[in-house]
Amino acid sequence: MPAATATDANIGEMSSFEKLVEAESADRLNNRLAFSLAYSLLHTARVMSYAPLLAASLLRWPFRTASAITAYYTLRFRSSTWRRAVVRLASLSSSKRPRLLRAQTKPYDRTRRYVLAAHPHGILNYGWWNLIARFGVKPLLDGLELVMCMAPAVQWYPIYGEIFEDRAADASATTVRRVLAAGMTPALIPGGFSEAVYTAASPDEEYAYLAERSGFVKLAIEHGVDIIPSYTYGLNDMYHTVDTARHWRAVKAQASGLPLVLWWGPWLFNNVPATEDVTVATFDPFPASKYTLDELPEAHAAYLAYLKQCFDSRKAECGAAHKELRFIGKHTTPAQAAAAAAAATPRSRL
Repeated sequence: MPAATATDANIGEMSSFEKLVEAESADRLNNRLAFSLAYSLLHTARVMSYAPLLAASLLRWPFRTASAITAYYTLRFRSSTWRRAVVRLASLSSSKRPRLLRAQTKPYDRTRRYVLAAHPHGILNYGWWNLIARFGVKPLLDGLELVMCMAPAVQWYPIYGEIFEDRAADASATTVRRVLAAGMTPALIPGGFSEAVYTAASPDEEYAYLAERSGFVKLAIEHGVDIIPSYTYGLNDMYHTVDTARHWRAVKAQASGLPLVLWWGPWLFNNVPATEDVTVATFDPFPASKYTLDELPEAHAAYLAYLKQCFDSRKAECGAAHKELRFIGKHTTPAQAAAAAAAATPRSRL
């Protein structure tokens, strides 16, 4: 059965998401000038390129800078007008090119809880960020109550805090359990900063840093919920990254919790991406609830196989027909992953 996209409502009547897409098209036509002026600024803020200037300002004018920071967070937490204005600016400044491909065969059950696993990480997971900035959280997954569980610091970043509001939390097991216990769906990026290091690592391969990461599968089994896999095609093509000591940096990123990746767009020192032709695809849930904790290794292996099946099923229509998905980890390098995949491929007897 073909998947529904932002303009194809073949899994039911027009959803709230598709109605928002139509409204956005009309709104964008009326705000072209605002979009052009704010687009570059938004990407600079999204990837926190202001950090060096902020550090320099703290050194040069510590009191004034600290006062400005205090004023910002006061506005953010106490002024709904401020939050609405920032959300409006983020919506106007976000590219319309990223799209949502609903590759599930039927709508998700709003009465159930799930774990959403977003792949790959990329540079701050731009696909989901863009969709949430444009449409909000609730319309994206058939009305599921999503909570974005990320690195602890992200919820404090400017713009992120405004667009995610109270739907941002850290990704610790304790927090994820609390979200599930509250009847909501935690959205995780299981590959973490280690996977971010592999952004743009190869023109022909995508790397999921999941070979030895099964914690998200374990949490789903513990709570008897299924996992919604999501893959953002094109995310790894948005920026260029440094190739030196990539696997070493990925391992250290896992140990330190720091994003040890340096990126740039089509021009050095510019955070406008090389492309925004990205597609966020969501798929039918993986039945993690059918496994027991004793079957965790089997469930993890089955999830990886299912994720690759999902990736392969839509890669041609999302501009990634030439790419292969490889599973890497602390003890599994890209070369080892490629060799394992080659060994598992049946050889022709002709």
